[in-house]
Amino acid sequence: MKRYVLIAFMVFCAGCMGAITPEPLPPQSEDALCLLLVVHGSGNTAADWPADLVAKVKTVIPQAGRWDIVAYDWSTYAEDKLSAADAGIEIGTAIGATLSSSSYNYERIQFVAHSVGSFVIQAACDAYRAHVSHATRIHLTFLDPFTGRGLLDWTYGTKRFGEGADFAEAYINTSDPAPSTNGMLRNAHNFDVTGEAPATLTGRDLHWWPV
Repeated sequence: MKRYVLIAFMVFCAGCMGAITPEPLPPQSEDALCLLLVVHGSGNTAADWPADLVAKVKTVIPQAGRWDIVAYDWSTYAEDKLSAADAGIEIGTAIGATLSSSSYNYERIQFVAHSVGSFVIQAACDAYRAHVSHATRIHLTFLDPFTGRGLLDWTYGTKRFGEGADFAEAYINTSDPAPSTNGMLRNAHNFDVTGEAPATLTGRDLHWWPV
């Protein structure tokens, strides 16, 4: 009985998070036809590995002027493990709605996310598809995606991540201790990179290996 009371209390607390104010997206550049949006998970900010990834992509991508490349920050809401998934869905929904407005007209959008940031990019894809009928190509990349939503649905992402995208892929390490991050996604091409991890990595560092 105590276990169920504790679960109910934790679910209640997760539902009591304050109002969410997503960070605004930068405007579409004049010559950009494509968008790459990189989203961190819990324990990071956009200034961490997303900024490094953005910098590296900019040095190798052909026709760089055709791309807007953005590291998106939602660290204020990603830290609370109980509410991060639902907060991510709300933020992603706002991102998708914004990108579907008349202020944006990308031909291709690629979302990249680590861990619980996967909720952000899936919700962005869902919201975009709900608002826009033109043939924008959407590509979702999941890095060791955290698939549990709250305490009662640990397979949410397993069933949902990748839906609505033209192409989706997941890079997964099955040996890390982070819960709900070791399974394959039903709606994505899955790449198990466990065996490629350096032997020096242990514990939660393995959760960042797919990044």
